[in-house]
Amino acid sequence: MNPFHPGLRLALVAGTALAASLSAQDAKPAKRDSVIALPDIQVTGSVTGQGKTRASSEIKGLQLKLATAPGTSALRVIQRIPGVNVQSADAFGAYEWSTRVTIRGFQTQQIGQTFDGIPLGDMSYGNFNGLNIARAVDPENLDAVGVAQGAGALGTASANNLGGAIQYTSADPENHAGGRIRQLFGNYNARRTYLRLESGARPLGANGLFKGYLSYSRTDNDKTKGSGARFSSFPGDNSLFFGQSGLFGTGQNWQDHLNTKLAFLLGGSRITAFYDYSEKKESDYMDLTLGVFRDQIPGLKTGPDFDYFSDWNVAKQYAQLAAAGNPLGDLAYYHSAQGARLDHLAYVAGDFALGERTRILVQPYFHINRGGGDWHAPSYGASYSPDPVMFRQSQYRINRRGVTARLSSRFDLGNTSNRLEAGVWLESNSSSIRRPRWRLKDYQRDGTVDFTNVLRLDFDRTGDIGTQLAYLQNTSSFNGEKVRLTYGVKLLHVGADFTNNGNTPTDGVVAPIFNDPTRPAFSLPTPATLLPQAGIVYQVSHSEELFGNYAENVNQFPYSPSGGVYNTNPAIFDYLKQTAKPERSTTFDLGIRTRHDKVEASASLYHVSYRNRLLPISLCPPTVTCATGIGNVGSVRSLGIEGVLSLEMAKDFRWYTSGSYNSSTFRNDYRANPADAATLVKTGGKDVQDAPRALVATSLTYSDGKFFASVAARHVDKRFFTYTNDLDQAGDGKGFAPAYNLVDASLGYTFTKLGGTRNVDIRLNTTNLFDEKYVSTIGSNGFGVTGDNQTLLSGARRQVFVTVGFGF
Repeated sequence: MNPFHPGLRLALVAGTALAASLSAQDAKPAKRDSVIALPDIQVTGSVTGQGKTRASSEIKGLQLKLATAPGTSALRVIQRIPGVNVQSADAFGAYEWSTRVTIRGFQTQQIGQTFDGIPLGDMSYGNFNGLNIARAVDPENLDAVGVAQGAGALGTASANNLGGAIQYTSADPENHAGGRIRQLFGNYNARRTYLRLESGARPLGANGLFKGYLSYSRTDNDKTKGSGARFSSFPGDNSLFFGQSGLFGTGQNWQDHLNTKLAFLLGGSRITAFYDYSEKKESDYMDLTLGVFRDQIPGLKTGPDFDYFSDWNVAKQYAQLAAAGNPLGDLAYYHSAQGARLDHLAYVAGDFALGERTRILVQPYFHINRGGGDWHAPSYGASYSPDPVMFRQSQYRINRRGVTARLSSRFDLGNTSNRLEAGVWLESNSSSIRRPRWRLKDYQRDGTVDFTNVLRLDFDRTGDIGTQLAYLQNTSSFNGEKVRLTYGVKLLHVGADFTNNGNTPTDGVVAPIFNDPTRPAFSLPTPATLLPQAGIVYQVSHSEELFGNYAENVNQFPYSPSGGVYNTNPAIFDYLKQTAKPERSTTFDLGIRTRHDKVEASASLYHVSYRNRLLPISLCPPTVTCATGIGNVGSVRSLGIEGVLSLEMAKDFRWYTSGSYNSSTFRNDYRANPADAATLVKTGGKDVQDAPRALVATSLTYSDGKFFASVAARHVDKRFFTYTNDLDQAGDGKGFAPAYNLVDASLGYTFTKLGGTRNVDIRLNTTNLFDEKYVSTIGSNGFGVTGDNQTLLSGARRQVFVTVGFGF
C-alpha cells in the first residue's frame, strides 16, 4: 500500500551515491578502535542548545532524576524550557487525557516527538499513530530530553513537527554489574516499585563487548479527588506481572512497565536492541466548565474539586435532566470513566563504520497497541436507548512497523570541512477504532453492563497510513569551525486509505449520521512536499556565538479514524478533499548564546507564519457522535522572545531561569459555512487558544554529591479556550483560564555505602507546595467559537512523595 513516492526514491538514490563517492576518496583502510577504549554513545547538549543552528534546549541526567519524583513523565520536566507549556491534571504528568504540550502557540498534535529516533506520533489520546512517552519507556530509564522549539532537524521521524520537536533518549546500560531498587510512597495512596538489573560490560568474541539491563516497575495511586471504578476488562487482563493486583494493593490508577536494553560493541560499530512492555489503567477526572470550576452553578456545589458522581442514584437524577434537555444533565457522568492501554514497542539499531569517514545507521522498529476507553454516558433521550444512561466504549488497535536509516560522510573541499547526511523514514501503520454502546443490566439498581445487549455501533473503521520521508543535508564548517552552515531539504509524503469494517451488530443500530454500513472506502494523501531548511552558527569568540535558522514544515492531515477526516459525512468530505491544504509553517530563529565557567545563557527572537489552519467544528455534546466539518480557515502569526540563564552562584549552588513572551494571533476571520456570509466568525487579531503570552520558570538547586535540595517556581499566563476569546457575548474577552503560579520542592541525601549496599539515597519531593487551585489542561474536549464549554481540568493538589533506593 502507498508505494514509495518517486521523488523520495530520487532523493535517496542521489544522496546515497554522493555519500558513497565521497567515502571512496578515503582510500586508507579504517582503523579499528580498541573495544575497551570505545566509549558509550552519549547525547551531548546544553540548556541553551550550544552549537545548534536552531533554538533548542536539553535536560540531562540528574536534572531529569532529582528534580521530580521517580516515575514522573519527562514531559513535566521540559516545562522549564522557554516557550514550552506542559499541562496535566496529575502530579506524575502521566494522565493521558489531560496531557498537553504547546510550543510557541502550536498544539500537541502539531509537535513532533521521537524516542531514541523512532516516532511517537502526535500524542493523541485516541490512539492511532503512536503512544505517550510515559508508556514508551520507564521514566527512570531516560537519559536526556531535548526540545527544538522552532523546528526539528530534517531527519526527525515525524509527520507533524509543524511547531517544533521533542526528542527523548534512553540511558545506556552501565559498565558495572549489579542493580538498583527504589521504592516510593506518597499521599493519595501513591506507591511505586522500581527494580533494574545490570549485566555489566562483558567480553564478546575476540574484539567486542556486551552489556545490558532489565528493569521492571509497578506504579499505583488513587485520584486526588473523586473516585474511579472499572466496569469492563477490555483489552483484557494480559498482564505479564500483577495487573489488577498490585504489589502493595491496586490503585485506581496503575501501570506495569518492563524495559530491556542490550548493547553490542564491535570494533567501531554498535548494535542496540530495546524492548518496552507497558500496561496501564487510569481513572478519568471530570472535564469542567469555567463556571463549574468557579462554583457558579446555581443549586449545585461544584468548584475545582468537583468530579464524577460515585452515587448511582445521583447519576440517574442528572441523566433524567439530560433526557429532558436541561443543560445540568450534561453533568450526569458516573465514575466509570477509564482509559486502558497495552503496548509493545521494540527496535534494533545498527550503527556501522564504512571506512574512517562514513557511517550508516539502520533502525527497524515495531509497535503494537490495544486499548479501551470506558464511559457511562447519558442518552440525551435517544430513541435507541431505553434507559437514560448507557455504557460506551472506544476500542483501539495499532499495528505499526517502520525503519529509519541514515548515511553520513565527512569530506573536505579546500579549506572547508563538510558532513553530508542522507536518510529515510518509512512507516506502515494499520489503525482501527471501534465504538459500541451497551445497555445496562438493571438501570434502576446499578451501572452493571449487559455486554450481550448492544444498543448501537457508532463506527468501526480502519485507517492504513503509509509515511515516507527522505532528506539530504550538508554541514559546512569554515575558518576552523568559526562559521558553520547547515542546509538541506526533506521530502515528505503520507498516504492514507480508510475503510469501514462493517462489523455491525445484529441486535443493535448504527449511527445514522455516519451511515457507516454504506460508507465508501477512500484515500486522502498528504501530498509529497519539498521542505527546505538552513541555519548558521557564527563563533564570535571562545564563549559567544550567534545563530540563525530558517525552516519549512508541514503537518499531515488529521488521520484518526474516529475524529479526523473520515469522521465527516460524504458531503463534507468531498468539500475537504477538493479544497483543503495541509497545514504549513515557516519559522525564522535568530539568537545569541554565551557560555563561561559559571554561566550559560541565551536569548532568541522568532517569527512563525502558520498557514492553512485546519479547524474541526463540533456539532453536538461530547457524549453524542456526530459529523465534524474540517476546512482551512486562515493563518496565524507568532512573534516572540525566549531567554535562558543558568548560573553557578557559589560552590554547589546553581540558579536556573527561563522566560518567554509569545504573541500568537489569528490573522483572519472565517465563515463557519463557506457558502453563507451570515456565519462569519470574527477571529482576526484574537489570541490563539491555549497559547499563554508569558511563561517563566526558575529554580535554585544545591548539590554537593551527597546532599541535594531544590526549589522551583513556575508562572503560566492566562490562556484562552475560545477562538473569539469571548465567553458569553461578542467582545467580552472572558473566555480564558486565569494565570497561576506553582512551587515545587525537593531534597535528598545519598550514602556512598551503607552496610552491604551502595549509593543508598533518600528523597522527598513535593509538588504544588502551596496547594494552589488552578486550571491545568484546557481543550480536553476541544475548543469552541464561544461559550463556557466543558473542556477544562483542575490541576493536581499538593502531593508529597518519599523515596528510598539503593544499589547492589
